Amino acid sequence: LSDTGVAAACSKTSPWPDIAGYTPGSDVTKHANLDLDQQALVQALKGGTPNWELAEDWYAVGGYSLSGKAPNGLRTMKGFSTGAEGKMYNNCDGCPYKTFSAFYDYYGDFDYADKWVSAALDGTNMTFSSGRHGPNDFATLGDAARIEAVKKGTAYMNVWMYVIREFEDAIDDCETCADGLNCNEFSDSLSSESPQYNAVHAWDEGVALLYPLDDTLRAPGTCRANGTHALGATWHSRPTTESSTLGEKLLRTGARDFVRAIVDKITTLMAVTQRGPLRSEHRGCAFGADRSEENAAAVLPLVHECNVAAAKTISDEMKFGLYDQGVFPDFAAVKAAFESTYDCLGITCADVGGLSDTGVATACQDAVPDGDDDDDGGNTGAIIGAVIGGGGLGVV
Repeated sequence: LSDTGVAAACSKTSPWPDIAGYTPGSDVTKHANLDLDQQALVQALKGGTPNWELAEDWYAVGGYSLSGKAPNGLRTMKGFSTGAEGKMYNNCDGCPYKTFSAFYDYYGDFDYADKWVSAALDGTNMTFSSGRHGPNDFATLGDAARIEAVKKGTAYMNVWMYVIREFEDAIDDCETCADGLNCNEFSDSLSSESPQYNAVHAWDEGVALLYPLDDTLRAPGTCRANGTHALGATWHSRPTTESSTLGEKLLRTGARDFVRAIVDKITTLMAVTQRGPLRSEHRGCAFGADRSEENAAAVLPLVHECNVAAAKTISDEMKFGLYDQGVFPDFAAVKAAFESTYDCLGITCADVGGLSDTGVATACQDAVPDGDDDDDGGNTGAIIGAVIGGGGLGVV
């Protein structure tokens, strides 16, 4: 609107660049720069002789993502995991956070992600404290397997969980700040040099970390029956962007009680990209086959929470290193195990796409009792629909 009341072209008010269609209300460029550390790490592992020491430096020391709170002034992928206990389990207002708790319960380690990545970088053997999904004998695996474990582990395990942590932290900020609207009183980024943003800064931080890793976090080749990419073909999917935008608006307007469903939905949408084990040894529509056991490590706790037997099947079939021994997974068994948990996870077969054991895209079929391929993904989907349709909230 113009000051005369006549409709006029809208103008962008944020001085910061959009992030894959999401307009941040605060400066999170330092957070987004973590992508440059990831790129540098990947570059160090390219070529005939991977530079493990340089890759570990980018992982543990960092270089591009400045942080006033970090001990060395730099935000790091390693720190996301080694600091997880305090930030996600026992030293935050909303602790323990729901998704992180599932991963801790499954692995028995607060720093499960760092244990995985550090062992792969160092070429040492590691076993999670729970004994599940292991042992992982990185000392005997070749460079190709270790490289995949590092690249996918840093993204799928370290950064993925921290993104969810930032969204949880945004809810905490809203619930603990005085007026319920100015949600940055307890933000890690608040300092004398950083003014109080009139937006949910922690939420912006989560989005900034979520989207720049697109090239690393592509869906593992799952396809729809018509050959197009499934929903998880990229983090930059429209539903994820829309959910991120809606969550930010709800928090900013004080409607934080609805945001829990948004966080759950974003988590499941992100989990869609982790369905790599199904495609590990079967070529998908757009990408060649590669090892995806590390993808299994990144999603098994969510499956385990829904169906213990299904998680065991996937872990047994997709243990790291089996590929190098010439042992390939039972595609039908792994596929059935995953699909048995779709309803519990709050996703549908249409979200993920269908694969045949030949790698050719096929029509998907939900593993739900009523045979309805168009289920809404459970209560979370219904709540999201109600929120999006809630024009009375003044945010859509």
